Amino acid sequence: MDYPINYPLAGLFQRFGFNLVVRIDVIFDDEAKVYVATSKDISGLVLESETFNGLELEVKEAIVNLTQLNQKNPVRTSADLIYRNHIAIA
Repeated sequence: MDYPINYPLAGLFQRFGFNLVVRIDVIFDDEAKVYVATSKDISGLVLESETFNGLELEVKEAIVNLTQLNQKNPVRTSADLIYRNHIAIA
């Protein structure tokens, strides 16, 4: 069961076993030759990497750290990325 992290009561749903879903927007910056990941769902998530695989590793780590920092009562967090139609969902 999945529930968007930015919806109301997300923390409560997570305690009941729901997976919280985060939308990650990924673009390739042709000028800088890097992949850039941003998210409106997690405050402070802006990352870049020269490779897509490198970006994936950075995003997984950042999601765990930023969600714990942004929560008043942090709960155990992990991240798995699923890619669908050029949108990364964690």
